Amino acid sequence: MESQKTKRCFTVMIVPHNTEESTFSLRIPLFVVQIAVATLVLGLVGVTALGYAYLKASSEARDADSLRQINRAQQEEINALAIETERMMEQIELIDELVEQVTDKLDLEPEDLTNGVENQVFSGLSLNAPDKGHEVYELDRLYGSRSSSEGVLGRASDNINLLQSIVPERSETLDTVGEFALEADAKPSIWPCRGRMISGFGMRAIPYGSGYQFHNGVDIIGSHSSAIWATAPGKVVFTGYRGSYGNMVIVDHGHGYETYYAHLTGFAVNSGQLVERDQVVGYMGASGRTTGTHLHYEVRFNGSPVNPINYMKKQ
Repeated sequence: MESQKTKRCFTVMIVPHNTEESTFSLRIPLFVVQIAVATLVLGLVGVTALGYAYLKASSEARDADSLRQINRAQQEEINALAIETERMMEQIELIDELVEQVTDKLDLEPEDLTNGVENQVFSGLSLNAPDKGHEVYELDRLYGSRSSSEGVLGRASDNINLLQSIVPERSETLDTVGEFALEADAKPSIWPCRGRMISGFGMRAIPYGSGYQFHNGVDIIGSHSSAIWATAPGKVVFTGYRGSYGNMVIVDHGHGYETYYAHLTGFAVNSGQLVERDQVVGYMGASGRTTGTHLHYEVRFNGSPVNPINYMKKQ
């Protein structure tokens, strides 16, 4: 029994350098050594596990911090996109309001427009009309698609792209309406004086001789020295005496329109002066070749006489 116990133990001997001192031996049972080794192994395993957990936690913390930075950057981008979206929506609304104001002011109808302009003008007057607001319905669809796989940034980017395509179209519509408004404003639209028309546009018998001639304008009889008005805003390009026309004023209204006011007794404007619609440019008389006091009034478009009746909508 003693030999087996001895075998199941470890003996540690301590031999001092000084031979006078006695040696010392320590007998350690095997199970104690086994426990110590097991404890050491478990300790190493525990330290390794703790180290791994720490490294993993540290990596997850770095990943979380990176995600927070990405989310912060995305939120800033979303905020910027939202501001840009709002700005462009306001710009679109402003453009549409201007288009509507101009068309209302001009009292435009599609049949009044030519060369396909009505398709450009009336395609964007209402943001809410089902047949004219397809883009806005598309925007509603994009904003409402919360389950889109593209995510918030994808939808915001789609909105921006859509708005960026709408703004030039709306701007082009406004430019078209603005150009049409300028052209419409340049058209003569009122009677040039008070009176009664005595001769129209076209072929007529020569009033002071025999035969026929083409009459380039209309003759309006009225009181001597009564006011003659510009029928549209423009620039006076001629004031003076011109042959059979007598004293005459010519106003260039732009966009190809000119008006002639002839047989005047006097002038109220000078050449080079800007005038407004309804502004007095001269006074009715009988200068030049005429049978009596009246106004000879012409409207010319791109240099050719046209029927003034079509431009005398109100007196």
